Amino acid sequence: MEEKKYWLALSRVRGVGPKKMVSLVRHFGSPRRVWHAGIEDLVTVDGIGVETAQGIVEARKGIDPDRELDDLARTGARVMTIEDEAYPENLAQIYDPPPLLYYKGEIAGADRRAVSIVGSRRCTSYGRWVAYYLAGQLASRGYTVVSGLARGIDTAAHRGALAAGGRTIAVLGSGINVIYPPENDELASRIAESGALVTEVPVGSEPDARHFPARNRIISGLSLGTVVVEAGERSGALITADLALEQNREVFAVPGSISAASSRGPHKLIKQGAKLVENAGDIVEELEQGLQEGDAQLTTGKKGGLPNLGSDQMRILEGLRAGPINVEALAVRCGLPPARTCACLTELELMGRVVRLPGNFYVLP
Repeated sequence: MEEKKYWLALSRVRGVGPKKMVSLVRHFGSPRRVWHAGIEDLVTVDGIGVETAQGIVEARKGIDPDRELDDLARTGARVMTIEDEAYPENLAQIYDPPPLLYYKGEIAGADRRAVSIVGSRRCTSYGRWVAYYLAGQLASRGYTVVSGLARGIDTAAHRGALAAGGRTIAVLGSGINVIYPPENDELASRIAESGALVTEVPVGSEPDARHFPARNRIISGLSLGTVVVEAGERSGALITADLALEQNREVFAVPGSISAASSRGPHKLIKQGAKLVENAGDIVEELEQGLQEGDAQLTTGKKGGLPNLGSDQMRILEGLRAGPINVEALAVRCGLPPARTCACLTELELMGRVVRLPGNFYVLP
């Protein structure tokens, strides 16, 4: 941790972004040497002018590396740098990877199979359900779902992945100890238990408009592909999609009503060549050519055979293929008594074969 405290200190210096920080550390061989270098040595680094060099030297008067380390410890979070072996492989490949990541939870090797789901904060009930549904399907297939913990589509995506028993990563536009929006505090804790909270923003930093475009490059950078569910023609979700294209990653879009403003962003992407998405199979097919789908829509992604199902349970699974439905309507569709339908749904939920949504609606994972 001796070297990491200097990474933390450098991240506080205004005017030293990701590219400059990496250049400085590589030039001097360690962040500690950067921190103690004089102006005359700092200006010998490509891209470091006199103003930036003076800013680094001046910043030392108000930034204490040891205090940065103590502040991080108090949050219960950890930090990794781009030099660490555990640094996410997908993220390391982008043009401007964050030199350091503050995180809670675990960043695993399995997170290389990640898909980001993004969209509008002011989403429709349809958009919220689609994000939840796709996230659950992807998580069931072993994909990590990445999003930004924002209201609307992001929140639904995280919840869908968790409901399916999968991993999810939330990329914050604030310090690791500042959860925004505040009503997602409990959700953030659950994410840290089943995935990770991640940010490049220093401890204690409040949400700021200038943080979010940079945050978006991490969302797309962690992922093999980005799915846009609902978004206006000018939105952060489309910025994330553009960043994904720049990073040579796949872009997917979910169609919506032609009369809805929230459909304009995805429809624009589809016109530009993004793959239209109706289910997780459309995403998986593009990311993993040759994958045998079979009955994957009804599997949980776990090893081993499927448990034997009764005829009533099979009828209910068939009845759910068309999308979310409440218990009463499902009972009519399947020709079963409501009490029997409820009993079967409870059994299937315990098996992980169905997911219960708010309002007593059910859907396939």
